[in-house]
Amino acid sequence: MNTMLSKNPNERSSTSALGSMKVSDTHSFIRSIISLVSSGTTASRVSDDRALLAAVDRTTSGITLRATGSPEATQKSISELRRLSGLTWEQLAKLFNVSRRSLHFWASGQPLSRFNEEQLNRLLEAIKYIDRGSANLNRSLLLKGSNGNQFFDLLVAGKYEEFKKIVGFGNAPQKPKLGSLSEDALVARRPQNPAALVDALQEPIHREVGRSRPARAARSRKNNSGQ
Repeated sequence: MNTMLSKNPNERSSTSALGSMKVSDTHSFIRSIISLVSSGTTASRVSDDRALLAAVDRTTSGITLRATGSPEATQKSISELRRLSGLTWEQLAKLFNVSRRSLHFWASGQPLSRFNEEQLNRLLEAIKYIDRGSANLNRSLLLKGSNGNQFFDLLVAGKYEEFKKIVGFGNAPQKPKLGSLSEDALVARRPQNPAALVDALQEPIHREVGRSRPARAARSRKNNSGQ
């Protein structure tokens, strides 16, 4: 106890909430350093860098810093990423270097870390950039590549800018924006009042009167016995 009190206030802050805030402030600084050298990293180095960034999301007490976005926004982003990319849950989990179970948890509304939130936003932005107009076309493009490497691998390695530069802008056709209907059109589309339909008179059935031959009475032939 006396040892703690004898410490300099700046030294004690590392174990307090202020120390946690300092760790959080270094998060963006480490991201910028890793982004400068990411172009020359290998797959194993990228995995190490991701582990380092994930560790920065933890405070000195070991608590993972949650994302700043709402669970609804996270659910919407994951749903849109899956819809545009056409990838399976297993493939999407590989992009985040997590299990498929973790991805399902995020999609159900459970919070994710700030690092994973930023990764989700960058992945979605990259897929929107190369969007060819349909999930099938986008998935086929992601699983293709050159020199034996798939474009999908660039996303796994976190090389989003290189991925966009190589694949190119998708220029997907935009869906036409439909304007709102006028008041007259809305009135015309409204269903009629059920009470008015009940009281409505039945319209007479119009029958076409034409020239027809009169029916002949059928006579039964009796046999010799009279039957």
